[in-house]
Amino acid sequence: MKPAVFCSFAATALMLASTVDAHGQMLLPSYRPITTKYRADCLFGLKGAGDDELQWAPVENLSQRGQADQPAAETFNIYNGCRGLVYEKENNVTEIKAGVEFDVEYYIQATHPGYMRLSIVKPSTDSVGKITYNKDTEVAYFSDFANTAGTFTVSATIPTNVTGCENAGDCALQFYWHSDIANQSYPTCADITISGSGAGSTSTTTSSSSAAADASYDTGSTDALADDTTTTTSTDASSDDSTTTDAPATTTTEAPTVTTAAPTATTSTPMTESDKCSVRRRRVRQ
Repeated sequence: MKPAVFCSFAATALMLASTVDAHGQMLLPSYRPITTKYRADCLFGLKGAGDDELQWAPVENLSQRGQADQPAAETFNIYNGCRGLVYEKENNVTEIKAGVEFDVEYYIQATHPGYMRLSIVKPSTDSVGKITYNKDTEVAYFSDFANTAGTFTVSATIPTNVTGCENAGDCALQFYWHSDIANQSYPTCADITISGSGAGSTSTTTSSSSAAADASYDTGSTDALADDTTTTTSTDASSDDSTTTDAPATTTTEAPTVTTAAPTATTSTPMTESDKCSVRRRRVRQ
């Protein structure tokens, strides 16, 4: 009986730890994955963490997991705007058409009210090879965000004057959720390319042999981001078809999907505590 009690206690502790670190993230467009390179380069205290924690936990908490005698790689920066993640050629890349409405799906596990900003971010590299994602264009801003747990979809439109995002790795879409109350930030990035404007909405995701995708923009200071001037971008283009292409070149056309301008809950059910206990890594639709 004692081993069973110990097992139950350990499982409960694991579940509680997972709950503390789980907050929320962007699900679509396809977000950057936790890769082998990331685990090799990151803070020592993050190397054994689960993918869910690394994707969901506030970056302020993750940044405290360093160890002086086992430092991160010189090029690693947890505050690079994308949780320390960078573009890798194996990442999924989503093509978005400028001037046309597209959907952003996200999941909120812990309700920390604040704001959420969608931005196009571009990478800059310093003398040692450290990459930081800087805001190029704000796409949308939601001032009253994360008051309810669940999976939601909002619509946004990339301005037609955005340039320099034709190739994979040139740009990323950054989902930046910040809570002043909790004093925490939860960025997610998706790798994207941007094509010219048109009448219908076409979104294409290209994947290589391994999964995932990336994008983001925080410059490394939560205060700096919170102080940015923010504007709300309205969207009036209609949502059209979405096409997903898996390497080498298979195209699937789905029925049009329509969402409201305000966040709309989908039928997806948030993970229960028992789900987190039994399965550490939650699979999400990409």
